[in-house]
This record gives sequence, structure tokens and C-alpha cells, in this order.
Amino acid sequence: MNPPILHLLNNCKTLRSLKSIHARLLIDNSVVPSDFVINKLLRLYSRFGATDYARKFFDEITQPNAHIWTSLIHGYVETRQYDEAFSIFIYMRRETILVLNFTISSVLKALARLTRFKDGQAVYGFVLKYGFGNDLIVQNAVLDLFMRCGKVDVARLTFDEMCEKDIVSWNLMISGYVNYDRVDIARNIFDRMPERNVVSWTSMICGYVKAGDMAEARVLFDSMPVKDLASWNVMVSGYMDTGDCVNANIIFEKMPIHDTGSWNIMISGFCKAGELESAKDFFARMPNKNVMSWGIMLDGCMKNGDIDGARCLFDQMPVKNLVTWSTMIGGYARNGQPLNALELFERFKEQDIKPDETFILGIISACSQLGIIDAAESVIHKYVGPSLLSDLRVVTSLIDMYAKCGSIEKALHMFEMAQPKDSLCYSTMIAALANHGLGHNAILLFEKMQRANVKPDSVTFLGILTACNHGGLVDEGRKYFKQMTEEFGIQPSEKHYACVVDLLGRVGCLEEAYNLIHNMPIAPHSVVWGALLAACRVHCNVELAEVVAAELFKIEPDNSGNYILLSNIYAAVGRWNSVAKVRAKIREHRVRKNKGSSWIELGHVVHEFVMGDMSHTDSDSILLILDLLCQDMKLSECLIDS
Repeated sequence: MNPPILHLLNNCKTLRSLKSIHARLLIDNSVVPSDFVINKLLRLYSRFGATDYARKFFDEITQPNAHIWTSLIHGYVETRQYDEAFSIFIYMRRETILVLNFTISSVLKALARLTRFKDGQAVYGFVLKYGFGNDLIVQNAVLDLFMRCGKVDVARLTFDEMCEKDIVSWNLMISGYVNYDRVDIARNIFDRMPERNVVSWTSMICGYVKAGDMAEARVLFDSMPVKDLASWNVMVSGYMDTGDCVNANIIFEKMPIHDTGSWNIMISGFCKAGELESAKDFFARMPNKNVMSWGIMLDGCMKNGDIDGARCLFDQMPVKNLVTWSTMIGGYARNGQPLNALELFERFKEQDIKPDETFILGIISACSQLGIIDAAESVIHKYVGPSLLSDLRVVTSLIDMYAKCGSIEKALHMFEMAQPKDSLCYSTMIAALANHGLGHNAILLFEKMQRANVKPDSVTFLGILTACNHGGLVDEGRKYFKQMTEEFGIQPSEKHYACVVDLLGRVGCLEEAYNLIHNMPIAPHSVVWGALLAACRVHCNVELAEVVAAELFKIEPDNSGNYILLSNIYAAVGRWNSVAKVRAKIREHRVRKNKGSSWIELGHVVHEFVMGDMSHTDSDSILLILDLLCQDMKLSECLIDS
């Protein structure tokens, strides 16, 4: 072996430099006689992720030996191309090449990651047949295979029969039992270990953290002779997962060093606990932020309602990836700002990023809220291919979107495409039919759902009660409300009660509706009382309206709609003094009426108009046209009168 070549390969840092060295070796013809160089090249190609180059190089070797075969297999395993690794092993066996223990361990690792137990059994048979049964490296790989494939008892039997065990063997058993939530058995093995390393301690601590037993995890952690960064991070993460931000912070401050992961755990934990200001403080203190750090903070702001803060962070991000774009667009949609979601989507189109399912769901949600079908279909045609149309979550979202955009026929078409259908898919279609006034169709679909042995949930019953409400099907509504509680054991939410109250109110059963509210196991909120007040308006029941309005004024004193509705009830029966009193109360409490808004879709662009808002770029032109239309209408009226 030429020492300068070895030096070059050992110091090779990039794929480009490796290709250069390889080319030089081929020119000098020095690569042919040296298997060591071949192995080194194969491993380096794999290390740089260039397994295609490694395979091409391998195929040019006339008689590769066992070490060269093993290098190729190992390269595929390390780059997580497990199927390729197993295929190469099968090919190697056909060539009757003598396998090595490291060959077997690499193949078993691949099959363990794929959880292919039957193929693993076949390789294990080969292990026993060719005398690898007592090889410690192979035995450890077998243990890992059995544990990852869920054959815990088989792994234990194999472990107990092993003549020789090293610390890897013991650690594999501990981590295996921990993964299957059998922390008591893991602890028994941990206590029996002749020696332990930091992996042993950390695996056992992980078990207690996973079980939510932070007290025992802390005892073990404090007993650790040597702690590494992973063990510190496990403890911080464990406390954060249980909502104990105080102890998480104490451990964090005691850490000798922090990596980016440590900071990310703290920020994520504070966000999940709703302590957004603490999360922002840690984010500001963080010395080195990666794209995940920004993504965690963005998601935290969105989920805690700080939409402006999220947008500010997003605009500051040095690098944006698909996750951060999805977080912002989906966050806008979830927080009722679909226009901002679509505005950001227009910017996304300029990026060279391929959207995924989560991203598409955010766009569909925004289009659903606005009821704009053209913009939605342009997204579908451009981004939603056959693979996404086979995804039930995407199809269900499209059903909801088409229904909210007014196209029940397309919603039904999407529903028929969905295979198999789950409870959410059925519930979405039932709600769609209900909202389009097709109550009987919704009931038929509900019955079909039950025949298909798909269990309805609270969302399903809300849809079917809505169908009864819109169709005035009082008896059916009573029946399904009773079925929900008695047959399926589902506790009604405020929305269910509001739906039934509205149904009873529509047909004049106001006393029954009032009694239903009084018998609610939970405190009725505004949506329930609001449904009854609306019914009082329809049936001019002033006495009950006053009782209901008093409850609403306690719950939401600043909601102008309740005052106006009561005022209208008084006006309908000619009680003008009472009308004046309600309006005086509005002035006294300084209640402001919510501004009206509307939007139109023009050329796949949504234009929103709010009362009194002059921010639209074409406001002057729009007002001019409106003024001309008004003058034209007045002129037409004069001509008609004359």
C-alpha cells in the first residue's frame, strides 16, 4: 500500500475530492492490486451518501472478495437503504461467497430496521448452520432484530442462552424492554449488569421518563457516575413532557454544556405549556439557532394565538423550509385568517419547494373558510396528484372544501373516491349534506355508515343533529340525541345542545328547549343561550327572551348582537320604551357593533372589503364606479316614476 495514497484517503473530506483521488488511482493503475484501497473507496463513497457511485465501482470489480461485498452491504445499511443491502446479500449468497460475521450483522441490522422477522429468521437459520451462533457481534445483531420485531420473549430466551455477553448485549435488552413499556423488567436487567456505561444509565432513565415516573428517573440520574449530554437532555425533555417547567429549567441551568437540541427542548416545552414569554426569552438567549429552532418558535406562537409574533419571526428567518412555510400557512388557516394564508401562499409559489400533505391541507382549509372554489381547484390541479388523492386526510379535506364552496356534487364525488372511509370522512360528508339542506340524505348516509360498522363519534352526531335542525325533523333529532348519549355513551358538548335547542326553538317548543338547558350537566355558554334567544325572536316570546338575554349579558357583555336581537324582539311587539332602554344600555356599556365585511374572488385572487376601510389599492376607482351606479339607479327610478 502506497502511504501517500492512504494519507490522501484518510484526509478526504468531500465527495468531489474522493472522485479526484479515485480518478488519479485509475490513471496510475494502482487501484487494481489493492483490496484495501477498494474497501476504503467503497466505504468513503457510502459515507458521503454516494452509494450509486459505490455500486458502479463495485460492478467493475472482476472478483470481489467477502470484505468488498461486506463493505458494499454495510454502506447501504449506513445510508438506510436496507432493501438494497438485503438484495446484495442474496446476490452474494448466489455467488457462493464466504460470508463474514460483520456481513451477517449488517444484514440483520437492515432487516431489524425493516422489521422483516421472517427474512430475519431465515438469516438466523444461516447463522446457526454456518457456525456463527456463538459470535458475539452476530448474537447482538440477532437480539436487536428480535426486539425491534416485537419478539421480546424470543429475544430474552436468546439472551439467557448466550455463553458470552458484553455491555452491548445488556444495553440491547434494556432498551428493548423500555421500548415496549416493560420498565420493571428493564430495571431488573439493569440491576444485574456486571458493568454499566452511560448508555445503560440513559436507557434506564428513558424508561422511567417514558412511564412518567420522573421521581425515579431523577434518582437514577443523580446516581450516574458520569453524565453525558444525552442524559441531561433526556431529563430536561422528561420534565417538559410532564409540564414541569420549573424542574426542567433547574436541570437545564445545571448542564455543563448545551447543544442546539437542549435549547430546542426548552423552547418546545415552554410553548406546549402555554408559557410563550419564557419560550421567547430562551429563543432570544439561544447562541446558535437552526431551522428547527425557528420552526418550534413559529409553531409555539401560532398555537398560543400570537399570530403577529409568528409572522415577525417568519420574516426574520435566515432560511425557510417546507415545515416553516406549512406552519405559517396552516397557522393562519387555523386561526381564522385565510386571506393571510393565501397571500403567503402566493409568495411560496416563488420558492423552489415541493409541497407535502400538511402544506396542502393548510391551503385547502383556507379556501374552505373563504368558500372560493377557483383558487382551490388551481391548487388541486397543480399540486394534488394520485398519491395525495389516495390519502384519506386530503380527500376528507377536499370534501369539506367543495361543500363549503357550494359544490355538493363534487363533494359527493370525492366521498365516493375515498377508500376505505373512516368516521371523519363519513362525518364530514354528513355535515356537508346537512349544511346544504339535504337532511334526509344525511340521515340515509348515517344509517349506511352504521351498516358499514364505522362507529359514529361526537362529530358525526353533530352533523346528523344539524341535518335534523335544518330539515325541521324534530322527532328524528330527539331520537338521535338520545341515541348519542344512551347507546354510544357520548357526552354532548355545547354545540350538540345548541343544535337541539335551535331545533326545538324553530318549531316553537321553547319551554322544552329552556328545560333542556337547565338540565345540562355543564354550564351553558353563549352559543346555547343564543340559539334560544333567536327562537324567542321568531316566536315573539318576550318574557323568555328577557330571561335568556340576561344570561347572555352576563356571559358576553360586549357582544352587540345580543343587544340588537333583544331590541328587535321588543320592536316586533311595539315596546318602544324597552327598545330605548336596550339602546341606552349599549351606549352605557360602550358596546360597538362588529364591522361588516365581504370578499370576492377575481382571477384566483381574493379581495376583502371591510366597512369604512379604504386600504384597498383600487378604493378610489371602486368608489367612483359605485357613485356612478348610484346616480344611474336614481336616474332609472326617476324615469320609471315619470
